[in-house]
Amino acid sequence: MRITTKKLTTLGLLVGTSIALSRMVPVIVPFAGVQALRISFGQVPVMLAGLLFGPAAGAITGALADLIGSNLFPIGPYFPGFTLSYAVFGFLPVLIWRQFPRHKAGYWTLFLAVFITSLGVSVLNTIWLAMLSHRAVLVLLPPRLLGSLLQVPLHTLILHYSLQGYEAYSRSLSRQSS
Repeated sequence: MRITTKKLTTLGLLVGTSIALSRMVPVIVPFAGVQALRISFGQVPVMLAGLLFGPAAGAITGALADLIGSNLFPIGPYFPGFTLSYAVFGFLPVLIWRQFPRHKAGYWTLFLAVFITSLGVSVLNTIWLAMLSHRAVLVLLPPRLLGSLLQVPLHTLILHYSLQGYEAYSRSLSRQSS
């Protein structure tokens, strides 16, 4: 992978966007006076980095977003498992998405990639939370899976239109340079 200034700048922008979306503007949905669901869009820039620049770039973007975000805006103690989970958000969707031919890799392919990734990372994060809080995984897992599944269509729509916009932008740049 050739690292250009444009790629590095774009990845840095996606890291910053991920930090802002996950740490500063999460939507917390209360149920019966308790924080029941935390909706965050911080994973979208990480997945976008992977889809645009490859799995390694996505994993590095996710790991950096978690490392920097957890140091600047700590929510709890730092745990390296969550950094691994964020790296998986940048790595796994690309691998799933690339299994389909480029001309068939549309919305539903992206939906499948985001769905599988969200399920996997949700299970991983639940294991990390169970380790930290000394609670049973099966007690924590159902509401976390539900919250994760509710976010999949939104994340997929945002990613789909972001990819289309980026491709249109790239085409216009190539037309201008020729």
